[in-house]
Amino acid sequence: MKRKLLVPMFLTTVFLASCGGATPASESKEPVTEEKETSTEQVPDRWTATKTGIVVSHIHGAGFWPDGRPVIATHTGLMEFREDGWYELSSNRHDYMGFELVKDGFYASGHPAQDSPYKNPLGVVRGTDKGETLEIRSLEGEADFHYMSAGFESESLYVYLETATSELEPGFYRSLDGGTSFEPMEMDGIEGRGIAGITADASEPKRVFVYGPDGILVSDDGGDTFEPFLEQKNIVTMASTKGKLASITKDGASFDLVVSDLTDETETTVELPSLNADSVPIELVSQNGRLLLATSDNSVYVFEDEEWTQLLQAGKVK
Repeated sequence: MKRKLLVPMFLTTVFLASCGGATPASESKEPVTEEKETSTEQVPDRWTATKTGIVVSHIHGAGFWPDGRPVIATHTGLMEFREDGWYELSSNRHDYMGFELVKDGFYASGHPAQDSPYKNPLGVVRGTDKGETLEIRSLEGEADFHYMSAGFESESLYVYLETATSELEPGFYRSLDGGTSFEPMEMDGIEGRGIAGITADASEPKRVFVYGPDGILVSDDGGDTFEPFLEQKNIVTMASTKGKLASITKDGASFDLVVSDLTDETETTVELPSLNADSVPIELVSQNGRLLLATSDNSVYVFEDEEWTQLLQAGKVK
């Protein structure tokens, strides 16, 4: 599923050089799990209504909870949208990075809240119970993955590591065991292409896409070899759902959204909401026929029943 435009464009020659000589890492320590409620139902007093006028900053992930409510990961934790407005989770108010929803939870990285028992950075975190329960899967205190994509059904993780850890050199890695261990991706076939982000296929564990100013490349062997999927398009963000891909292309000052059906090889164009120069698409999620879009000015939109509704305008809660 996604990833980000708000970061500098990578040069693939640098990526390929940094991937060389990397060694897999496997974390053997017991996971750290926060105390959880006996029921997996939402605990009302853990979610509080966000005050009018609050400005949301640093959206680093988005999606739909299993109950259908939109959720965003922010600089100060998780927020969900209900019929009467935005609510925020009062616990686990971490600065989540690389936030990616999966079928019954999410994966994330980032930095812990000041009162948290976790080390900084978080490494790979698996969240359940709408973020009330967290489990550290690996690399706590070592890795902060800004570029992480998780398969919604497969839970395969594909990441770009920017800073070396005790066992891993910077580069592209995959994890087929839910973030417990990582192995390097060879990335053959991306030479000379700019890479803006990486997207795991929703259901196929070893299928992964990379995208950027030269289009989309696809790999069916876990990122070892890539071939062109969509060329001569400047892709700024994309999303994967079972059997479909949604992507946003930039042409001059305009943006276009296309949903591709991988089964019958058809394409459907979806008209985007009106976006200004400060609202570049950075997060796109596709789930059950609905779309969720976040932009660089921290605006959030949902698409359902053939129309867009703005949930957050330039980060300001109304």
